[in-house]
Amino acid sequence: RGGLKVTTTLDWGLQEKAQDIVAKEIAKVVDTLGISNGASVMIDVNSGDVLSMVGSRSFFDEDIDGEVNVVTRLRQPGSSIKPVVYATALLNGFTPASVLIDVETEFPGKDENTPYIPKNYDGEEHGPLHLKEALASSINIPAVKLLARVGVKEVLTQAYKMGMTSLEPTQANMSRLGLSMALGGGEVKLLELSSAYGAFANGGYKVEPGFILKVEDANGEVLFRSVASFAKDTM
Repeated sequence: RGGLKVTTTLDWGLQEKAQDIVAKEIAKVVDTLGISNGASVMIDVNSGDVLSMVGSRSFFDEDIDGEVNVVTRLRQPGSSIKPVVYATALLNGFTPASVLIDVETEFPGKDENTPYIPKNYDGEEHGPLHLKEALASSINIPAVKLLARVGVKEVLTQAYKMGMTSLEPTQANMSRLGLSMALGGGEVKLLELSSAYGAFANGGYKVEPGFILKVEDANGEVLFRSVASFAKDTM
């Protein structure tokens, strides 16, 4: 009510397209796969500016709790966490040419009487694979083997460094997370995951997601300006 003018990072053109895409993609699978909701976020990998955020298929759909922003809720990331496992391995002596054997393997489970035996999505075993091949094909067993070799704590630490605060290597996370984390067993927020992926695109720099570029009062005096906004105005 004091006449503040707030300039956000939102790109309205991208926002409209993203909303349309999310709605159309969910419509394709709602009957066949039973998937009723979806979300999307787009982030500038250099500045961290959030250019688009779609929190659900439809804000007004009460059947899917449409007003809940899924982007900021903890969800299992599935195979999208695998690149963090591989990045951690590359930082710890592995190379793209390192070899892992893709065969069914039994790992100790949380319950000593119930081993953990990951399966590949295609139900096949592929034998010796270079890391780059296993990652490119998103094969499950090598990802779990790599996590076992590198260590859960190392991967959690790397994920945290990249901006996934939900995966901070705390004692609580260490005790509840195991090798299934390589396949998405550790919940993260889509906003965190998307911003962390920025490091893959910008040469390894962590970016913090931001939403506000500038705040001005009724007289045009700038009360707040983001670093990204300041850089743009002074270039």
